[in-house]
Amino acid sequence: MCEKKVRTGGNKWLRTTCIAAFGIFCFTLGFACSALFRKAQEDVTVHSFGVFSSVTFNGVREAKNIPWNYTAGIFDMEQGQCILLTPNTSVDLEGNGAISSWCFQYRIHPWVAEGSDGAGLLIWILDEDENILYSNELSVKPEDQWQSCYIDMSLYETASKIRIFCNNGAAGNDDCDWIILREQRSEASAFDGNYARSATYFADEWPINFWNCEMDRLEEDLAQIKADGFDSIIIVIPWREFQPDISPVSYNAYAFDKLDELMRTADQVDLKVYARLGYTWDFYKDENDNIIERYFSLLGDSDALAAWDAYIQKMYQSLSAYDCFAEAFLTWEDFWGAMGVCDIEDPDERTAKADYIKFGEWVSANYSLEDYNRNYQTDYTAYGQIPIPHRSEPALWAMYEFYDDFLIDILKRSQQYFPNLSMEVRMDWDLVTDKQGDPVYYQHTKTYDCADSNFSTTMYGIPMGFENSGERVSYDEALAKTKYILEKFKEETGGKAVYIDQFIFADNTPAFSNNAQIKEEELDDYLLNAAEILHSCSDGYGIWTYRNYRANMLYNPQFALEENGWSGKNIVFQETEGSMVCHIMPGGSLSQTIPNIRNHFSADKYYLEFDVVELTRPGTLKIQIGNTVLNTNVTDTGKLQLTFDSPANFDLHISSADTELSIDNLRLYCQIQQGYLYDEDLNELECIDAVRSLNNSLGAQ
Repeated sequence: MCEKKVRTGGNKWLRTTCIAAFGIFCFTLGFACSALFRKAQEDVTVHSFGVFSSVTFNGVREAKNIPWNYTAGIFDMEQGQCILLTPNTSVDLEGNGAISSWCFQYRIHPWVAEGSDGAGLLIWILDEDENILYSNELSVKPEDQWQSCYIDMSLYETASKIRIFCNNGAAGNDDCDWIILREQRSEASAFDGNYARSATYFADEWPINFWNCEMDRLEEDLAQIKADGFDSIIIVIPWREFQPDISPVSYNAYAFDKLDELMRTADQVDLKVYARLGYTWDFYKDENDNIIERYFSLLGDSDALAAWDAYIQKMYQSLSAYDCFAEAFLTWEDFWGAMGVCDIEDPDERTAKADYIKFGEWVSANYSLEDYNRNYQTDYTAYGQIPIPHRSEPALWAMYEFYDDFLIDILKRSQQYFPNLSMEVRMDWDLVTDKQGDPVYYQHTKTYDCADSNFSTTMYGIPMGFENSGERVSYDEALAKTKYILEKFKEETGGKAVYIDQFIFADNTPAFSNNAQIKEEELDDYLLNAAEILHSCSDGYGIWTYRNYRANMLYNPQFALEENGWSGKNIVFQETEGSMVCHIMPGGSLSQTIPNIRNHFSADKYYLEFDVVELTRPGTLKIQIGNTVLNTNVTDTGKLQLTFDSPANFDLHISSADTELSIDNLRLYCQIQQGYLYDEDLNELECIDAVRSLNNSLGAQ
């Protein structure tokens, strides 16, 4: 139940000088804090701490070498109210019987971490007779930042209290072994008093392969985002890449290492981080794994749900260890692929799927059989006969109701492990043909309050509210629709804060080319006049495409993971000027299998790009993509781009007969997503100044 991540770094001071030096430094602070500790010493029981109504310290003694004069107690510090434990002290935490779980964070006090050789925590769940129902031991290293522990008391019917005991662990002495504990999360929203201005960050790739790219400009990128007036970034965390297997559960260490690197850098740059959890798409082991089936399994497989719980809990532990972490959310979009089951033509298959997800049980809890048949023009005689409705049937309305209930349930379930987790809810209306054959629209308003979260999340795009028949609208028309739609949404959230995680003021996605768009020459006018509406109707917004991105179909395209995802011969993965490259020798080859599912866009023309970063011997490269074969002469370093017609498949094979070279940054794509702020090479585009002005206006309000 308790899980921790280990980070390394930091140099130790001499233990023998730590206490004396720090004691002098904090002498005056000791007077300010000693009264509270003296109360803990004299009364033994402190009235409350967080969710606990009774807090009792054991083994507390007076200690002049600690600024607060006592070896355990509760005090206020810059990180909030904390419990201090030193070796051979403990704390008992008791509630009113309603506490089923508790998340807390712990670390060596940062003031003395460099003088500590580490310590340990023993965690017990006890019954009223002090029998141990559960125990665990944590090693607390001096270089660790905040670590997280989740304790599930609901597993033990007779659980009465939690006891946490501090010891030396495997360390040699107790000098400076001051462990502090705090509640995992405060109840305050990240939006209290602040308008969040966020940019979704993909480095120089896109969300699907971001976590396996190098991020070699991370600090510079985040500094630029901050300079453009954003106070936060949004990161998109795919389920499968972080948790590749769900039975049994496994995790990708490299993905969590990348997450730690990003969070540390955001802390340094002073940017907040919002996290989108459970992103559908990634390229990790996707040759034989249908990711949509994984999401569908959440509707009927207890093992999949348990794996999801573990993923959410681990993400909370990972993210909340950093002060820069703001909030997190799921999105309806990432679960929506499972609705494709409504497109299955075979009714017997849909009936089997209905049995798997217990659709008939849901119907029985929400409809009488007579009402279901009457409402949707069916004639079932038993709930078990009811299939998942086809998309063309009136009962699709019931399927939308069922799915909204599922989204609410998965959010509530996740909130047990991730406090204040929100969900981007679906504002789009869905078309249903009723039993008279007339079009009616289903609205997902029942999801809008996001259960126990104190904020609701949504996506807003210009097409909302328009006919979407190819119209190009003025900025005034767009502003009027924006105001109307966001005001309505704000009203329907129950007064909660609203975070627009995707504020899409322009979109060049080919599938949506017929959607309404603001006239391109009026985009700046829209942005320069949107601040008042956004501020009155929401508490934060995020840009999806901060930097234009190529829809790259390659996994590990920058060789950050060396050979992972690649095969070949006579090749070497090596670091050159701080970046990993692939060195291909004469007779060498490099290949990657690319499932067609990676082709998220379809086009007549496709492009392969890569950088030649070193050229030892000029010559010819043979490039094969599916059945298409191209030959190119390589005579100098620099970027190479090849254009080819749409192939039957996208498997990539690069081979050399005579040339020797190092290549990097491979991209195979047909679509460049436009955001109008920066191009793929970070050159400024036409709307960046208007967005800077918008951010300045929102930040000043």
